[in-house]
Amino acid sequence: MSDLNTFRNKIDEIDDNIVKLLLERFAVAKDIAEYKRERGLDVFQKAREAEILKKIADKINDDEYRDYILKIYAEIFDASKSIQRSSISDSSSS
Repeated sequence: MSDLNTFRNKIDEIDDNIVKLLLERFAVAKDIAEYKRERGLDVFQKAREAEILKKIADKINDDEYRDYILKIYAEIFDASKSIQRSSISDSSSS
């Protein structure tokens, strides 16, 4: 049987991966912001967000965690939109 430190070490590894992937995702969000700014597109793309949420929900085989994961994605979307707005605003000021 594993001890608590083994579980905690595994969580630490997972957290490292999550942070790395979020940083990567947010960097791409900045690239998307530039694309949207150049084309005069709105930051919020309701249809795209709904499409992503559906794809995510379809990947969740465990109903116990579905609401938690979708709430996390709502936060990720909010952060991405904030990053995009900030990036567009910074680009417009320059």
